[in-house]
Amino acid sequence: MAPDKPAGVSLYKQADQAGLTFDSRFTFHCHAGLACFNRCCRTPTIILSPYDILRLKQHLGITSGEFLRRYTLRETEARSHLPLIFIDAFRSPENGCPFLGPEGCAVYAHRPAACRLFPITMGSQLTSEGVVDHYFCRRLDYCQGCAGEVEWTVASWMANQGFEEYDRGRQAWIEMLLKEGLKEPLEVDARVQDLIATMAYDLDRFRRLIAEPAFLEIYKLNERERKELQTDDLALLKFSYRYLHSVLFEDGMDRMRQALGNLISAEEID
Repeated sequence: MAPDKPAGVSLYKQADQAGLTFDSRFTFHCHAGLACFNRCCRTPTIILSPYDILRLKQHLGITSGEFLRRYTLRETEARSHLPLIFIDAFRSPENGCPFLGPEGCAVYAHRPAACRLFPITMGSQLTSEGVVDHYFCRRLDYCQGCAGEVEWTVASWMANQGFEEYDRGRQAWIEMLLKEGLKEPLEVDARVQDLIATMAYDLDRFRRLIAEPAFLEIYKLNERERKELQTDDLALLKFSYRYLHSVLFEDGMDRMRQALGNLISAEEID
């Protein structure tokens, strides 16, 4: 029987693995001629950042809510108790990433950060200077790509795969997860989880909510800001990061419940 939830993964620096530098070298060449082509996509454990979801839902031409319902599952991260979103690779009888087609990845140009970085993986650490990322090479037993003759450095691989843009889009979220993991455990009732997940991942729903007069009475936005947030997904994502940061580390949960809780309840009733 296929598992119904992702295998354990960590957002954190792995103490038992040898780390890589940007100048560390490795060989890797994945292509359709390999017998193992797409095998790693059959049982992936892929955490989706809010930016990953933004890019994929834009490419697919659907709302963030529809994307989440169709293609993902939600788990609670062990240290921070914040919600994490995973690609649901076990929903169909065949198993595998829902974006895996006969010719390979059907969303390749918009694939998530974790897919771009593979076979490099990463863990993050919160220091006095901010988030520090650590890199490792994951060599799967069956992967013939790692025996390829094309040599990379970690830095050249990131540049080749377009990782930097996706990394910028996820850094604020990673920092919040790490900071929250250092605090007392978050109150994790279902309402809190739903509110946080809406702010972080369901941008189209969040957009509707922040346009409501009840929200604007509490969180003041000028006309230019309101217009931008209604038309620009990236601006909305950055706003959601700022708002969620204020909820988690400045104003507390009461403000979030006051601003969004009643609106979500009214939306569900409607």
